Amino acid sequence: MMEYASNAAGAPESRLSNSFYLIWFGQSISMAGSMLTAFAFGVWLFQSTGSVLNYVQLTLASTLPGLLLLPWSGGLADRYDKRTILVACDIAALLCTAVLCMMVWRNAFSLWQLYAVQIVLSAGLAFQGPAAYATLSQIVPKEQFGRAGGMFGAASAIAQLGAPMAAAALLGAIGLHGIIAIELVTLGIALGGLLLANIPATPKSEGKEPRDPVRDMKWAFQYLWQRPSMARIFCYCAAGAFVSGVVIVLATPMVLSAHTPGVLARVSTAGALGALLSGVLMIVWGGPRKWTPLVLAFNLVEGLAVALGGSTTSVGVLCLCAFTVMLCTSTLTACMQSMWRRKVPRDRQGNFSALQQAVSMSLVPLSAVVGGLLAHNVFEPAMRPGGWLLAMVGDWFAGGPGRGTGFLFLIFGSALALLSLVSLLDRRLYSFESEVGDAI
Repeated sequence: MMEYASNAAGAPESRLSNSFYLIWFGQSISMAGSMLTAFAFGVWLFQSTGSVLNYVQLTLASTLPGLLLLPWSGGLADRYDKRTILVACDIAALLCTAVLCMMVWRNAFSLWQLYAVQIVLSAGLAFQGPAAYATLSQIVPKEQFGRAGGMFGAASAIAQLGAPMAAAALLGAIGLHGIIAIELVTLGIALGGLLLANIPATPKSEGKEPRDPVRDMKWAFQYLWQRPSMARIFCYCAAGAFVSGVVIVLATPMVLSAHTPGVLARVSTAGALGALLSGVLMIVWGGPRKWTPLVLAFNLVEGLAVALGGSTTSVGVLCLCAFTVMLCTSTLTACMQSMWRRKVPRDRQGNFSALQQAVSMSLVPLSAVVGGLLAHNVFEPAMRPGGWLLAMVGDWFAGGPGRGTGFLFLIFGSALALLSLVSLLDRRLYSFESEVGDAI
């Protein structure tokens, strides 16, 4: 088996190893199985309870435990054997899924059991995420970071495209327990890929300062603080992720306010196709070899697409905007992940990944709360007949249901585009490559 190792000249082989393909294939299959099950459980939850509050509670059970554990999990991924962590997380997921399958099959399944399983799975993902991030940084040569990210992005997009249709068809044919059984098989394939892959042992950190969760998080913040251009780019990407989160949360009610569920499906499919094209682009291109502020121009195009999508009810334009937003978001994310991997020392990859995941997971509820409150309490009432905002902009922006959310999209998209322009004029960002050299 050919691995990522040094050649005679001391330089790493600039190609993806068999171990990477084993892990990628297993995780891609497992991702598809998980999306099948998530869609099926969403249908079951709505049919069983009809409560939106239950969705909120399920979201909290799926995210809060992992968020609380990330300060510990990142450092553990750097200090302990990554294969052991990944295998243990997959085994835990297998056991949880097996218990779910048995209870659904025996008609003994209830809502609290779903919450309990999600708490366990969330805790497992908190350890699995940083370990997987650090593992890929070990087995993938840095020239291939962008391409590797594109392969995972393409696999995720394919799963997003196919999972809802497949789950809807399979629910009637084999039932919920049958879909869970499929996920069991996919988890087994992922576990097999991890066991067969040759993952380098975690190097010892002898002679270095002791590490604990507080020191680990402090190190991550200090690493950014001591590199101002890197910190600016990190905050810039977080701002873009926040806007993307607001769009993802509010796109469904905005579209359904003026259109049928069939139109929403077309818009969602267009977005998934944009993410898929992003993955293909990264596989072919491989991403930039060195930092360029033009990467941030993806957020400029995304902001314009968000603003345009909010200002129209045309189905064709909405599909085009969804495609563009997901293409830009996914490509920017893949490029920046490649950059972060290059700039962070190998023995701190899990540590830095935990910080990234903590920020990302925090932005999900923040986007939902801020976007939801603004849309529901401010912009939707203001754009109804007699509303103060409709009186101001009614000559060029139509009112009615969903148009307040559309106007919010216009504001957020324009703000993101303006931030992108200001960032592209910030000369400090152009010194990033010289200020922060490659650590790998």
